[in-house]
Amino acid sequence: MSKNNKNKKKKISDLKNGGILLEELIASFDGKTNPIRCFSSDQILKATDNFSESQVISSWGYFIWYRGVIEERPVSIKKWSCQNLSNFTEVYRDISVSSQMSGHKNTLKLIGCCLEFDLPALVCEYAEHGPLSKDGGISSGEVLPWKVRLKIAKEIATSVTYLHTAFPETIIHRNINPTNIFIDEHWTAKLSDFWFCVAIPEGELYVEDEVKGVIGFVDPDYYWTMKVTEKVDIYSFGVVMLVLLSGRAAVFNGPGETPMSLNDHVSEVMERNGFDEIVDKDIWNGLGGGDDDLVLRRSQVEAFLRLALRCVRFKKEDPVSGMLEVAKELKLIEKLS
Repeated sequence: MSKNNKNKKKKISDLKNGGILLEELIASFDGKTNPIRCFSSDQILKATDNFSESQVISSWGYFIWYRGVIEERPVSIKKWSCQNLSNFTEVYRDISVSSQMSGHKNTLKLIGCCLEFDLPALVCEYAEHGPLSKDGGISSGEVLPWKVRLKIAKEIATSVTYLHTAFPETIIHRNINPTNIFIDEHWTAKLSDFWFCVAIPEGELYVEDEVKGVIGFVDPDYYWTMKVTEKVDIYSFGVVMLVLLSGRAAVFNGPGETPMSLNDHVSEVMERNGFDEIVDKDIWNGLGGGDDDLVLRRSQVEAFLRLALRCVRFKKEDPVSGMLEVAKELKLIEKLS
């Protein structure tokens, strides 16, 4: 392709993507958005060494996260895969919601985007430890102390609460799971990936939409009714809490390598009062503990599990009222002494 044709294609892509993004911003937030920078494709390609595999942070089919450096600043760059996406507007929703959420300290901050690719690339702050793995760990394999696990849950709860309450319409994430939680160098948790978000109009209790999310984190009521409510995020967050507590993925290999739902496993264990079977043993030993008192740690873990079970509605008669209640409870658990 000649240089002139390449530049022409970039301009067409830039105009098309810019227009779609503007429409999404207007539809989602009445045109109100935080300022974000526009980066050139040359900057993105240079930062990622032409999207080199050596720069990959994580890959999930729909997109790949790359590490890079732009203007001497480390960044995380999200590159979408056109082949796997069925609804391109979700990419623009990711940008529009991320831009609104970026002021919250427990959200992966959106710095800017590049409109010169077929789909916009997102440029976000760099998080040293990357996203959590499916079993709630980090890429280095370092065991997370109990205090860090509790801190991650508390901080993500505040981010989801902000998403639900800070805007004229309640916004539901619909994709809360460990791989969307980044951890920075100070062990601060950052929520990301807002492409499945949907808004519940003022005065309404729910919207109906096709089921979105990751297996093991999808609220069963949502799965059967297709009604999106705050409970969708509360349930998913409850499963995240169980992942952090158990060190197991939401779907793991049980006896005979049979896939097993973590929620079903926890429910079955709780029916026979097998509390200690649920908790990751590293939480009790020196690796996952810390210098706190073991009795205090146990009381925190028990309270944490009780709250997680309320989030996933283990006992139907004792659900939580909303994410605000969850965030407050986690702060109280952290303060137990």
